[in-house]
Amino acid sequence: MSPIIAPYGEWKSPIDVDFITSSTVSSSELRKNEHTGELFWAEINSSTNGRQTIMTRNAEGVTSELTPAPFIARNRVHEYGGGIFALAREYLVSSNDEDCRLYKVNTTTKETTPLTPENKAWRYADIAIHPSEKFLICVREDHTVDTPQTVINTLVVVRLDTQEPNVQVLAEGADFYSAPRFNPANPSDFAYYSWNHPFMTWDHTQMYYNTLTITDSAITIASQTLLAGADKAHEESSNQPRFGADGTLYFTSDKTGFWNLYSYKAGGKVELVLQEPVKAEFQGPAWRFDDSSFYPLKSDPTKIASIYSLDGTDHLCVIDTKTKTLKDIPTEFTVIDSILSSSQGSDDVLLLGVGSYNLPHQYISYNLRTNTYDVLMKSSSVEVPNGYISKPVPLTFKTTGGHDAYALFYPPANVDYVAPEGTLPPLRVLSHGGPTTAFVSDLNWSVNYFTSRGIACVTVNYGGSTNYGREFRDRLRTQWGVVDIDDCCNAAKYLLEKKLVDEDKLAIVGRSAGGYSTLAALAFRDVFKAGVSHFGIGDLEILAKDTHKFELLYPESLIGPYPAARDLYLERSPLYSADKITCPCAFFQGLEDKVVPPNQAEMMVNALKKRGLPVSYVTFEGEGHGFRIPKNVKTALLSEVTFLGRVFGFTPFDAIPIEIINEDAIPK
Repeated sequence: MSPIIAPYGEWKSPIDVDFITSSTVSSSELRKNEHTGELFWAEINSSTNGRQTIMTRNAEGVTSELTPAPFIARNRVHEYGGGIFALAREYLVSSNDEDCRLYKVNTTTKETTPLTPENKAWRYADIAIHPSEKFLICVREDHTVDTPQTVINTLVVVRLDTQEPNVQVLAEGADFYSAPRFNPANPSDFAYYSWNHPFMTWDHTQMYYNTLTITDSAITIASQTLLAGADKAHEESSNQPRFGADGTLYFTSDKTGFWNLYSYKAGGKVELVLQEPVKAEFQGPAWRFDDSSFYPLKSDPTKIASIYSLDGTDHLCVIDTKTKTLKDIPTEFTVIDSILSSSQGSDDVLLLGVGSYNLPHQYISYNLRTNTYDVLMKSSSVEVPNGYISKPVPLTFKTTGGHDAYALFYPPANVDYVAPEGTLPPLRVLSHGGPTTAFVSDLNWSVNYFTSRGIACVTVNYGGSTNYGREFRDRLRTQWGVVDIDDCCNAAKYLLEKKLVDEDKLAIVGRSAGGYSTLAALAFRDVFKAGVSHFGIGDLEILAKDTHKFELLYPESLIGPYPAARDLYLERSPLYSADKITCPCAFFQGLEDKVVPPNQAEMMVNALKKRGLPVSYVTFEGEGHGFRIPKNVKTALLSEVTFLGRVFGFTPFDAIPIEIINEDAIPK
């Protein structure tokens, strides 16, 4: 059959909201019990209605839920969480967001036993169980006095060999702690890293090697060696401490400008794992606990399986630390986001989180001897529909100052439709959150939701994004609200010059920090005809005063010190330049958001309403920073495509009734 001729935006697509929410599963933190072969992971699926649970699969392939309701396998340390659970031989320890306690969960009987006292002000994350299984070390965040300035982070010891909850503070004084990890060759040794305001984990951290004194009555740090981060004049981000079976500690550091791998043996010196530093990133920004981008092999701990990112694409490799050489392992995947070392008989096996633009995120077991893999689980229960997935085109384009910036362009893709001759598609320019993060070429269902309807998308990795080294990342230093919006505007202009999109149908869309870039682009540049902010920031001064501890001083590096640079905060706040915004805007906001509170959206909405601009404001009960509940995910997608249709003059096949205040002011 010949394709149907229909305007861009009005194509009917099988990738609808029910397809996305009913067929997708969010899985993370895959673990394997090497003694039993059982797999464990955290999961959100359509049946849990946004509740995260721990799933298990035995060696025979039988899958079951380990932590049924009301247990919520999640924590909110730093608000972003991560490091939810850790495995022992016959049990695991998990945080429970229902009451903020740690629980021992028997992996056979599913019996749960609380390990920490009843106190919802104490949150726990990043759990490391000692090889003796008599105690664990983890991060505790104390919200007893719950303001960003008074929240206290420490490393604590939680006893596993007592009947009553027993928690001891092990390390304190720093603003933040992360990644306690034990040395299997000498279990009295462990490593962790810490950092202090105003730095973030990708700015400047301190990596420590420690020796414990362990008695029945107390566990204390007997000695400590600072491995990285001593030079305060030279910022160095060191993360991900991890021991090999021979006692060698490996970690990442970006002191040469890119996150490379380093090693340390007790009493020795820190050494680069490769012969020379390479201009590739062996990790991403540590927003959450327990990232895993490299792992020593089980058969030979002097060899490290690792992921590295080069020019925005992920690669798999094995590093021989004796010869200091790297061997690439070719794969079909463009995204590899986690790695664990395991074994299958005498073979080394890697448990990888992988994906591509046309492949749902999945966990695989990759055999390094045979170079073959088995799929362990997929994030989607249905096959990717052929003919409706947009293949991203990598872009490198010139931006302000003659610099290069990067993007992925997703053209409309629907095998059933063509647009009328001589017409061009609308464009959604996506600005990522963070802003210290990046877009990758994974299977982005929300992007394909729009492209399969005939709406082009471009995801912009503006100056400040990760995967391109510290110099590119630092381009956003004190320039947030300048560099990011210039790059987003220039991405749109580049596509206009190539005659790939309609100049009268340009929208900019963003979440969180990307929502700020969206609103700033509308206020300070004249490129876009519509804007969509998902829990974005309108008032930078309010952000400086009213956010959580983890990001409390993040704006200092992005804008300047507050209140000394207060004028700059006001100057770059879209709220105080709302009179410069001339196009329709939509806002989507979770009412329990602690990172970007609802007042940010409400102030912008009220300011634009007063000016008579078309505004839509959609709120969600029970949602925080990001939407997890399926019905809310559906509403957000349907509302956005309907809003863009009303603004740009097309009618989506799945449009819903939405309120647009001052709708009569939409340009005809």
